[in-house]
Amino acid sequence: MSGQGAEIRPPSVTWAQRRHLLYLTINVTDCKKPDIKLSHDKLYFRGKNGEGQEYEVTLEFLNEVNPDTSKQSVKDRAIDFIVMKKEPGPYWTRLLKDNKKYHWLKVDFAKWKDEDDQDFEMNDESDFEEMMKQMGGLQSSSNDLNDLVDPDDEKD
Repeated sequence: MSGQGAEIRPPSVTWAQRRHLLYLTINVTDCKKPDIKLSHDKLYFRGKNGEGQEYEVTLEFLNEVNPDTSKQSVKDRAIDFIVMKKEPGPYWTRLLKDNKKYHWLKVDFAKWKDEDDQDFEMNDESDFEEMMKQMGGLQSSSNDLNDLVDPDDEKD
């Protein structure tokens, strides 16, 4: 590797899931104006960190998601996503359509709950849907995820 930052690399990505959503974190620090495109079957990201290193990745999901009700939050240390699954149901066997192992993709064990152990933090799914409606569409602000992320998950 050249060490000059000219090479575009995939960023470190962590993920966890629940029956109805995916937690994704793209670990790029000081990314001011990322290019993010979320569609029903993939997430595209391209951006530079504070040192000028360029990162790019396309995540082709195993199953469909709902881009209209999903959220993102660009923070100093990372870009966080709550990606709503198109259909709640059993846990996905993996995040991506292809079954390859990628060194940059890892499970976020701090947010992971096993399907068997999962008890909804909310007793009724309609409460969750109402909260999502109040949050609005896919946006880029530092407060979008605060109501959905467990305070215990925060590591600042």
